Amino acid sequence: MTGRLNGILFDNGAKRTPLDGVEEQLFLLTRDSGIDRLVRYGVLLALSAVIATGGVLVDSTATVIGAMIVAPLATPILAVGLAITIVHPRQVARSAAILMMSIGFVVIIGFVLALVLPVAVNPDTNSQVSGRISPNLIDLLIAIATGLVGGFAITRSDLAGVLPGVAIAISLVPPLAVVGVVLAGADYRQAFGAFLLFLSNAIAMIGAGSLIFAIAGYNRAARRSRSEVKRPIMIISFIGGALVVLLALASAQSVAQAIEIGRINTAATTWLQDTPYELVSVRPAPNGFVLEVIGKGNLPDTKEFYDSFQPVLWFDPVLEIRQLTGVQEPLPKPSN
Repeated sequence: MTGRLNGILFDNGAKRTPLDGVEEQLFLLTRDSGIDRLVRYGVLLALSAVIATGGVLVDSTATVIGAMIVAPLATPILAVGLAITIVHPRQVARSAAILMMSIGFVVIIGFVLALVLPVAVNPDTNSQVSGRISPNLIDLLIAIATGLVGGFAITRSDLAGVLPGVAIAISLVPPLAVVGVVLAGADYRQAFGAFLLFLSNAIAMIGAGSLIFAIAGYNRAARRSRSEVKRPIMIISFIGGALVVLLALASAQSVAQAIEIGRINTAATTWLQDTPYELVSVRPAPNGFVLEVIGKGNLPDTKEFYDSFQPVLWFDPVLEIRQLTGVQEPLPKPSN
């Protein structure tokens, strides 16, 4: 099967990049190399982290996209996949160590810049933060597809031009910058969500890259028993399985939340009908939802709202109403 795919995807090897060329692209530190490539990688990573953090702080999509193009973080990730494919345990360890140090490096840069720069970040209104703290299975699917494209672009000699597009599609440095930024505000829940997005992208890229490298035939270069890379394979498989479960739960929560918002909208519209108030928006909050309304005078009795509102399954959300005049007060339950 892989031989047939090799023939289709690589023109029977005519368009396949030689293995030593791929190793040259991905392995930042080898037994015979100096540290020049590693230093250049570190400088580029630091600059991309600064750009990404700046883009997150000012909520600039264009700046964050620029950081994605510059970021070299896909190199050690795909290097782990290649090292597993060709059964090179030492290179697995080297590339994994570079990857882990890179993660900490980017998070620290984001954390420090968020502390020292006089920019207040509101996760509710900052699209660069809010879009990276609630990953789901769709994000994992995108990451797998992007990893396949990235591996294919590296292994096929005439597709290097698509790599900038791959860099934009795969979200690596920006989520880590978000982790640092929200950690500076002591928001550990959102930091976990952003790190989960990065981790799902990284694991998907390792798995997808390994598959493409095997289809390309690089696995035939293995000179050791595959049992020598059994441990990293088991670790990656375990993390991947855990990620699927976590993202599935997050997806289910997102669906339940969407249903909940729809029911709140319906109940609130009925509640405010024929009153001087109207519903402006319904937004998720840490323990429930916030209803924003606009109008004058006293709010109508909330009994009609609760009579028509049915929570999803066992959820009992905390509902809060906010008048756009600036007055905030909880939405009281009726006393029967």
